[in-house]
Amino acid sequence: MKERNATFTTLSAIGIILIILGHLDLGIATFGGLFPYYSYHVMIFVFVAGYFYKPENEEHIGAFILHKAGKLLLPYFVWNLIYGIIAILMRGAGFEFAGELNLYNLFIAPFMGGHQFGLNAAAWFVPALFLLELCDILARKMTATVCAFIRRKHRSEGELSKDNSDVYNPNAIYGTNVEWLFMILYLAVGILVVYLAKRGSVYDYYKIPGRLMLMAPSLQLGRLYRTKLEKSDITPSIIYIPLVFVMSAIVKFTHGGLAYSTVWVTGFAGTVLTPFITTLIGIALWLRVAKILAKLFVEGRAVKDKTTATDSSPRYGVIGRIINVTGAHTFDIMMHHLAVFMIIKSIFAFMAERTSVLSGFDMEAYKSDLYYVYAPGTPALSKCVYLLLGLIIPILIGCMTGSIKNKICKNR
Repeated sequence: MKERNATFTTLSAIGIILIILGHLDLGIATFGGLFPYYSYHVMIFVFVAGYFYKPENEEHIGAFILHKAGKLLLPYFVWNLIYGIIAILMRGAGFEFAGELNLYNLFIAPFMGGHQFGLNAAAWFVPALFLLELCDILARKMTATVCAFIRRKHRSEGELSKDNSDVYNPNAIYGTNVEWLFMILYLAVGILVVYLAKRGSVYDYYKIPGRLMLMAPSLQLGRLYRTKLEKSDITPSIIYIPLVFVMSAIVKFTHGGLAYSTVWVTGFAGTVLTPFITTLIGIALWLRVAKILAKLFVEGRAVKDKTTATDSSPRYGVIGRIINVTGAHTFDIMMHHLAVFMIIKSIFAFMAERTSVLSGFDMEAYKSDLYYVYAPGTPALSKCVYLLLGLIIPILIGCMTGSIKNKICKNR
């Protein structure tokens, strides 16, 4: 089994929980509005993707594209078809947010916003991340090639390597000071799209490059953190965490609203830098929380095997296992948690139609608003049920589909 990075597995688990909390409008982790989910939660996953960037992929762009397409797009489109078929039944039952099953919704709409069938709307991020990583690796490939060309140009013929390794080196920019230039470039294009969005110039098909430009700084931030900043991330938490809260409070009271929509490239308040500042602060907070939780629960300790006197695999406590499995199934949770919410709401709808117990259930909102959540009794406790089932059921689906996939691969 591939060894996981404990901190980033934990950060991924935190990120997907924050996304669910945002869809439930359950503000228990916003700390009084200082850290609104929609100011950073999607960018946590972009940051993680940047952190795990592999420069050697630049040598085999075609293989990289095929790998990413198989890992991200193929399962996405399979589930998109399944949810499209379900949408036929939902449209017949009067659900307004369930789109028609057609070629546009199957293959084009996922890149436009991903809300075509409703129940898999949260997975809009998957095709967007694919496009972002594709554009990013092409940009880096071209930059590294230019750098190699310049080096060859300034060397004498006798200094050139016999194997032509000077022609291209994927590590020519990875981890060097060129990373800072990429950060400046990506931040510049991000600022540009915020500026244009505030003017109303980012709409329809412009939203495709718009959301990629908005996400690009977080991707580079992840790479910059791994190559330049991680070794300096040693400030004691007793100082670090209060400092992050103070910074967030200052931004909140000086810049206005902090939340924005990454998928629709809207909702920007404050200055053109505000969304990037709030993203940085949000990631900074939860990255440190992830480091603390990983050290306490996830890293585990190797245990001596009494029969062989050798170290066996690390054993984790219950919390560590929960974090590990959640962090390993973020795709499944992102893809299916809204469908789980719909199942819960449908049970309430069935009860409301046949009894007078759930008189507060809004049948019209149930069929017209994808994000309507009926929470009887104490809303916070009821929404925690949504949260738990929205994690558990998709993880079970992921385990089942993973088992099927492994059997298919073994039989090939």
